[in-house]
Amino acid sequence: MSGWLPGVILIVVGACLFLVQLLHLDADVIVLVIGLVFAAAFAMTRRYGLLIPAGILTGLGAGILLEDTGAAGEPVMLGLGLGFLAIYAVDALTSGADRPGRWWPLIPGAIITVIAGASGTFGDEGAHAIEQGWPILLIGVGAWLLLRRRTSS
Repeated sequence: MSGWLPGVILIVVGACLFLVQLLHLDADVIVLVIGLVFAAAFAMTRRYGLLIPAGILTGLGAGILLEDTGAAGEPVMLGLGLGFLAIYAVDALTSGADRPGRWWPLIPGAIITVIAGASGTFGDEGAHAIEQGWPILLIGVGAWLLLRRRTSS
């Protein structure tokens, strides 16, 4: 991290927290604000280490705010899942053709988003069925990867 960046991040977070107190905003906005500060830091530096908390905290904060407005389903989980997916999407868009995007955020992003969607759509029973089915899906994908590797060698 550049010598100036940690100081700038602390000043911006502190100023945002001060404004939250001054304007008597709900404390739930703090998670979103901190995520957006990390997003701005990533935009300035293009450092992947800043994109991870930016995606997670911004998605989580947006989900918290949606839940506060009375959104149906599981908005906090959905926001978190979409935050992970955003990490992948932003990295793919900004990394350029010379460096492939990192795909790891797709795993927690897809799992959390599907469970949140199922819980919101089908209720707790649907979410429970999907939670129970993930191990089977992982076994199937793992077996496919092993067989694909074996047949291509």
